[in-house]
Amino acid sequence: MKKMRKKIILSLFFILTLCPFALCDNLLEPTTNTSQTKPSINYFNLANIVDSFLTNESSQNEAITDEKSKIRKEFISITSKFNQGNAKVAYNEYISLIEKIHNDTSLLALSKVFYEIGYFSLGDKAIEKIVYKNQFYDNILDLEASYKPKNNLTNEEEISFAKAYADIYFNNSADETIANLLAIKNQYSKNDFYNFFLSRAYLETKQYNQAISSINKAISLNPNNINYQIAKIDILIKAKKFKEAKKQIEKTEKIKLLLTFKPKIEIQKQIVLASLENDSRDKKYYIANKTFLESNFEKTKKDCANILNFDKENNKIMSLYAKSELALGQIERANVYFVNSYKLEKNNFDTLIGLGDIRYLHGDYKNAVKIYKKAYKQDKNNYETIIKLATAQRQYARYPKEIKKLELLLDKMPKNEYIAYYKSAISIAQKNPVLKEEFLKRALAINPLYENALGELIELHLKNRNYKIAKNLIYNASFTLEKNYYYYYLCGLYNQALNNKKEAMQFFKTSLNLNPSFEIANTKLLKLIPDVTSEEI
Repeated sequence: MKKMRKKIILSLFFILTLCPFALCDNLLEPTTNTSQTKPSINYFNLANIVDSFLTNESSQNEAITDEKSKIRKEFISITSKFNQGNAKVAYNEYISLIEKIHNDTSLLALSKVFYEIGYFSLGDKAIEKIVYKNQFYDNILDLEASYKPKNNLTNEEEISFAKAYADIYFNNSADETIANLLAIKNQYSKNDFYNFFLSRAYLETKQYNQAISSINKAISLNPNNINYQIAKIDILIKAKKFKEAKKQIEKTEKIKLLLTFKPKIEIQKQIVLASLENDSRDKKYYIANKTFLESNFEKTKKDCANILNFDKENNKIMSLYAKSELALGQIERANVYFVNSYKLEKNNFDTLIGLGDIRYLHGDYKNAVKIYKKAYKQDKNNYETIIKLATAQRQYARYPKEIKKLELLLDKMPKNEYIAYYKSAISIAQKNPVLKEEFLKRALAINPLYENALGELIELHLKNRNYKIAKNLIYNASFTLEKNYYYYYLCGLYNQALNNKKEAMQFFKTSLNLNPSFEIANTKLLKLIPDVTSEEI
């Protein structure tokens, strides 16, 4: 039971109280930390580390206001009741908690949390409280399409399913829950959420064929529910049915409004491609690229370096290494690897984009435009290229007709492509905080729940010593980010910026306890240890 609680005490916790992000657990590599059980990808982390919050009480209070601290403590109490199966009590107390949240973005994120665990009426209450609904019109539509069941549930049914949720994930009672669900099958056989929930229970007990059958039934009853389709991909991956998973990914990618799950489906795609790939080089690339898409750049760099030790002429890995260096602000190191990759393969799309980025960062806009055009010819649907080419063209101040054409393309850019702004922010905007903030805000304007962009924006404000703004964003991140290890990392950065070294160390340690593979937190921690040790001496 204790192991299962550690498996799940997070998102509502951190979402309602201050926690962070990252996109998906490392599914292709087993964790070496047996004390921290990684959550399954098929369900939402409801809270992951109450113990850590309690042991860091004094540090936490320094990072937030008294009012926010009270909300956090109240949430811990409610979540503890939920974990123990007191779903009805938790339901009523969550209603009261919603009334204490006054930030529109936070309410939007909170609605996502409740939809995820099946408290749909609570999710609706959170959305109802949003003041500027027009601003979040697409996001609300996306969340409703992503999660809402076709069959409306009564409050009692929501509470009943929520209790079963707690039994599955907190109390290790998935088998018992399956038996209870099957006992009411005649009553709910045509209820899409019931079949979806049954698939979750089957997946938890590794009964993959039954899980697939149940999720297929849920989808047949509600084919427009995106969460069901994403869940099916998860099940197929766990069942090692990778060809079917690939077909499902291709089908899901065609959905026009795919804001909430866009980052996750990109991760799922890398897992599936790696599993289907026969070429060992490409397989290693997909695995490493998954880590890159999770924004774990230090680990990506480390993994790529290990591959290059044995395969020095792997141009894809070399380019990915360079992209990681660039995302970490190491422009000259990135340049070396992009150039070496280009020598090996002159038509590698990522290499061309990277070389254009380096030229742009060096102020050589003429050649940046030239290289971006070469990449654009390879893939005219890549919006990262279009953003960068348009930006470089403006700097070059030539060819106004071309600039206008590119701007028209950006005006018509599908909302699903918002991640392209984030990718531009961590590459060509490295030296320009104004441009970086603009790109990040553009991404967040389309999807305010996009964890990577929010994390980068917080780091940017910390670097610029805008501590008040950063502090407020860190609090808002607690309602948005799906994994709280990144929240602790951000709190570490915040305390480090204020020269609170001991507190920063504690936050970095907590971040690593939650995600031992988060290399950048480890790097920050190792740099702080000598300073703190010398101060103590």
